[in-house]
Amino acid sequence: MRLTTWQLPVTLPDMALPTRRVADAVLVAPRLTFNAVVYGVLPTPASAALILLREGPSALQWKALGDALVRFAQHSGPLITKLGQVLATRSDIVPEAVCTRLEALYTRQPPMTTPRLDAALRSAFPQGLPFSKFDRRPIAVGSIAQVHRAELVNGERVIVKLVRPGLQREIDRDLNAAELLVDLLLKIPGYARKRTRVAVSHALRDLGAALRNEVDLRREATSLEEFGRRLRANPRVRVPAVYREWCSGRALVMEELIGEPISAYRARAKTDPHGARRVADLAFKEIIKQVFEGGRFHADPHAGNLIILPDGRLGLIDLGLTGESGKRDRKRIAKAVRAFVSGDPDALCRALLDFGILPPDFHYEDFKADVEATVRKKGSHVVAQMTGGNGDGPGSPNRLETFVSDLFRVAYRHGLYVPPSATLLIKAIVTIEGVARSLNPNLNVVATAVPIVLSSLRPQWLRWRFWRDWSFMEA
Repeated sequence: MRLTTWQLPVTLPDMALPTRRVADAVLVAPRLTFNAVVYGVLPTPASAALILLREGPSALQWKALGDALVRFAQHSGPLITKLGQVLATRSDIVPEAVCTRLEALYTRQPPMTTPRLDAALRSAFPQGLPFSKFDRRPIAVGSIAQVHRAELVNGERVIVKLVRPGLQREIDRDLNAAELLVDLLLKIPGYARKRTRVAVSHALRDLGAALRNEVDLRREATSLEEFGRRLRANPRVRVPAVYREWCSGRALVMEELIGEPISAYRARAKTDPHGARRVADLAFKEIIKQVFEGGRFHADPHAGNLIILPDGRLGLIDLGLTGESGKRDRKRIAKAVRAFVSGDPDALCRALLDFGILPPDFHYEDFKADVEATVRKKGSHVVAQMTGGNGDGPGSPNRLETFVSDLFRVAYRHGLYVPPSATLLIKAIVTIEGVARSLNPNLNVVATAVPIVLSSLRPQWLRWRFWRDWSFMEA
């Protein structure tokens, strides 16, 4: 018997979804509704009035909406928070003012309450705390975990990262509910094009995998150990040592690196330009080397995750997000940058398409036209900046970061699905370029990166071919 009232293209037996997903949806829906009303809707009038007083009427409704979404996400678990963080990067589908507000979800999370912190400590260290001192005030708080300073019995200062208790079950429950909702929505005729169905299913699967990985801190401990082994002979960079005997899926205990935040060099760039340029060169080269030579790289090298140690080395912290680049990935990046800088739109389009999965109804000529329009609008400014020209400043629409974001918007609009592995790779390069340029606006990233890229290419004939195409840019 068919549901003729709503004209759904499924019969009743087709609607029989796994009991677990239905049960989870029944549990999740009231909680999210309550949070939306109590934390999102009710405080909005007061929030809007405060925004009006502090910032004026410009984009008031979008700013108020963004703040409401932040409050809602902060109280609704890691899945909603992660979705908010994703939306913060998608100004192609969300107003810019909302995106700016949603960026708070990266840094502004409520800390664990005292009972939950005690529960997290008991779960992580069932045999008792191995610390002589433990600072209960967190130094960093995220939707998955929070970070504390502590001191071992032998006097060594350490950093302790603790997963919020009960998070795995909460993530599974929210994902089950989200999958059920998406399944139902995508079955409504005309609700979504085929390319949207493919993109949404891919995105939800990737989001679930990413969240489940973040909850298990053993992965981060393994990444730290792997980076430590690889960088042992590198005199320019290091990562914290791991105290494996105290680590588990729920806790990560690592050495506390003492150093100066890289942002401090940005603050005194005018009084110490040589120091700022040295740090910019060091940070940019080391991350690019990880991408093109090491294979495994720090995927979130923003200024807060980079410090300069007393001996001048670069310290890498928070390796919760890492990526891997194979030979094919490195060649893709090199080809895309080469095509862009040399002004070859056809080669740039082919390079961009090589990063993703095409939808069934993809139209190349329309895609190429949109890419060419984006390049015409900002390309010359970005190329000048990448090859040593003085940029237009941190807020400029002509930065590499905003240009790459524009290209991603074009890709999304045409249904191109870019896998997380490629997204992480591009994100790492764009992020470190922005950090380095904030220290040295005249940094020639092409001339700096080309020798590293070339040295990673094998065999010799391939390296020579790339050198021939790149050499004019280094002149």
